[in-house]
Amino acid sequence: MFLSSAFPPVARWGGGLYSLVTAQPHDDDSEDELAFHDFENEKSASWWAPRWAWSRREWHRMSLSLRSQVQGSSWLMLVLFILASCSRRVAFCLPSFIPSLYNRFRLSKASSAAAAGGPTRDKPLSPTAYLDGLRGVAALTVYIFHFGYLWFPVLRNGYGSTDSDHLIWQLPVLRALHSGRASVTVFFVISGYVLSLRTLTIIYNGQTDKVLDALAGSVFRRPFRLYLPIVVSTGIAAVLTRFNNVFIPNIGGGEIPPEQPTSSQQFWHWLEVTIKTINPFRSLTGRQNLWGNDYNGHLWTIPFEFKGSLLVFFLLLAFSRSRRSISFVGVSIAAYWQMVSGDFDQTLFCAGLLLAELSLILPPAIFGLKLSPSGRRSAYILQHALTIALFITSLHFLSYPENHGPSSPGFRTISSLVPAFYDGNEERIQQFWISVGAITLVVALMYSPAVSRRRSDATDLDLELDEEQQPRPSAADLSSRNAPPQSEPLLQRLFTNAFAQYLGQISYSLYLWHGSINHIVGMRYLHPAWAAWEAGEAGAKGLAESGFEAAAAAVLDTIRREYIWKWAWGMVVNTFILFWVSDVFHRAVDMPAVRVTRTIQRWALARK
Repeated sequence: MFLSSAFPPVARWGGGLYSLVTAQPHDDDSEDELAFHDFENEKSASWWAPRWAWSRREWHRMSLSLRSQVQGSSWLMLVLFILASCSRRVAFCLPSFIPSLYNRFRLSKASSAAAAGGPTRDKPLSPTAYLDGLRGVAALTVYIFHFGYLWFPVLRNGYGSTDSDHLIWQLPVLRALHSGRASVTVFFVISGYVLSLRTLTIIYNGQTDKVLDALAGSVFRRPFRLYLPIVVSTGIAAVLTRFNNVFIPNIGGGEIPPEQPTSSQQFWHWLEVTIKTINPFRSLTGRQNLWGNDYNGHLWTIPFEFKGSLLVFFLLLAFSRSRRSISFVGVSIAAYWQMVSGDFDQTLFCAGLLLAELSLILPPAIFGLKLSPSGRRSAYILQHALTIALFITSLHFLSYPENHGPSSPGFRTISSLVPAFYDGNEERIQQFWISVGAITLVVALMYSPAVSRRRSDATDLDLELDEEQQPRPSAADLSSRNAPPQSEPLLQRLFTNAFAQYLGQISYSLYLWHGSINHIVGMRYLHPAWAAWEAGEAGAKGLAESGFEAAAAAVLDTIRREYIWKWAWGMVVNTFILFWVSDVFHRAVDMPAVRVTRTIQRWALARK
């Protein structure tokens, strides 16, 4: 589409040549050949979804023009045909936000037509779209964490914990923008929520006879959905290790995919590691026996994700026919039990399940319904104040630092307010409070009141679920539709904009690839920058020892500016390439994996 939109005659002439070469007349009633997203016809289209191909009818019309325009120039016709034939493949290999500029232009024209009374393409967001956006922002935060902390290790320390730790990015709340560990806890709460919402909706609708079918399908699809993209991504990493110096280790020798002596040994090593990663019976107790995949160390979270998913499905099945009060209490006991025993990751899945049920029991729009108009206004203002305060508090909890938390201002008191399992261990204390922050963050977003705003086009592509398994609107979501049109919860707006929704779409691919891209691209900027920094520091130290303090200070100031400039440039290049790879991988592997999973399920459940 990129070539087609940039050079329309090329695409049209090449298409016409295709008709001439094949000598097959096209039926005017034949369907357009579209791939993935068509802005006009695809239900899930959005401004970043490109139109990839031209219709056969248009190609046939252009072929008639081609006969009269380039007749006798066979070499030109061949070149045009090759360009047009490659345009779709070239466009597919581009990140979708590049060829989508054409669609965005069309969208702006459509908005102008709507303002003049013409038709509009606006579609409402999904009621749970903010969770997709939140997941995408969390995935981006994990990337910022792993990239930024390699350049600035001091960010791990709490603000004010030592005399030298007074950077603005170490401050509470701001730290949440680069706290990767906090983002992982957010992942787990969201997963518990979205994995349980559909089944809970079925239960609350009184259709308990459908619960078993819903859960059976969810359990069957879950390992395929999680592990198929992992098999492909780690397989690509294994192939790349066969080329010299593709992966560059961290400063001090960080872990990179191990290169084996032969290709055969590389394959068997990759297969062994993959089987170990997928093994559903591997013992997981808290984070005491973590193991990351040799080809992607960040995959340690996926076995926890799978274990938590099975826990959610088990609890839903166990309490599917019980009174809902018994179910709520039972899940709460399970969550508390795991929290005090140190398995806080599984507590987060239970918390997500509880929040999903809470959205059905206590919808946000229920507040103030039985009050007078003035009372409803007061309740509306109070709800805004409470949710904003809870949102800020959750960001404070999510900002608990990795190092020196108990001695950091703002965290000294709460560091002692933890269960016995966590007391005295900085890492465990951090995990406890960022888990609390993840839960309170989702609560704040759930109950944020609506404000007037025009909803933009977006899709609800959930990482955990395929399109047929997307969570149905809860009672909370349905009741919020009684609000005036063009209204949307205030805090949810942070995660329902186009960029956050795009991040939500590619979040799984971004998570799978950010570590590899950091080693392939980012380290090529970090190593020379770090060497220049150390050389400059050594030179400044020599000047200071010789009595040239002013010159030493000038050298330090210069190398500091150069280091930050190199970090900024490396960040831009590394991020662009990461988005490119994640975007293509999402369309080439992640989305087809959903369809493959559904196909496998239909085949497995086929009845004779």
